[in-house]
Amino acid sequence: MKRYPLVMLHHSGGTAQVFDGLVHALPSWIEPIPLELPGRSRRWREDPVRTAEDAVGDLVTRLAKAQVTGDFALFGHSMGAYLGLCLAARLEQAPGQPRCSTLFASSNAGPLNARPLFAGDPLEADDEEVLRVGARFGGLAPQILEHEQLRQHATRLLRNDFAVCDSFVRTLRGTKTESHLVVCCGTDDLFTDDQLAAWRLSSAAETDIVRFSGGHFYLVDQADAVAQVIAERLSSISSDSVLSRR
Repeated sequence: MKRYPLVMLHHSGGTAQVFDGLVHALPSWIEPIPLELPGRSRRWREDPVRTAEDAVGDLVTRLAKAQVTGDFALFGHSMGAYLGLCLAARLEQAPGQPRCSTLFASSNAGPLNARPLFAGDPLEADDEEVLRVGARFGGLAPQILEHEQLRQHATRLLRNDFAVCDSFVRTLRGTKTESHLVVCCGTDDLFTDDQLAAWRLSSAAETDIVRFSGGHFYLVDQADAVAQVIAERLSSISSDSVLSRR
């Protein structure tokens, strides 16, 4: 019995580990597929990507390696929300590719209202500036900041990921998908209702907005609640496809 795939895309400077709680909270009929960009975890020896185009190209390859076919859903957190939008739209343009039925866009502003994180090129920003921007979204864990080698590695990774985000905002923020959108955000996050509502301009389909208790990383503490929303939306939006997979 085939399960319904849920592809997961992590935040800037992060790894798929951010989804650990959510993976365990999902019902058995949903198959979590966390993907990671190069430069971290098992891919730490690979050179990081620096543009959204390159990141999406990498994700298309990873999706094929994961053998995702037919309909699937995407959960993109922070940077992953923008990459999820681009990935869904790119697949729609190519016949025979898997199709994203539902994009869960987590912890980010609607693209058309978004602004670059840096005035200049993020790749030229010094460590302190990179860390200041990162602090707006929760920042690095204290144990990383206190360890010089870990701090340097994390800062390099953040810098490259921020370059990916800024390249998206500068060149791809007009991207539009046919996928249903479910915009998720913590009640204590920095994004306003208007910024979240702007996601409606990025989809030709229905868009819902759901707030959870917590900040930028609400999904860590609210894994059960997030899993419930995911299951409800997939059951109602893609009922025929989902039920056939149970």
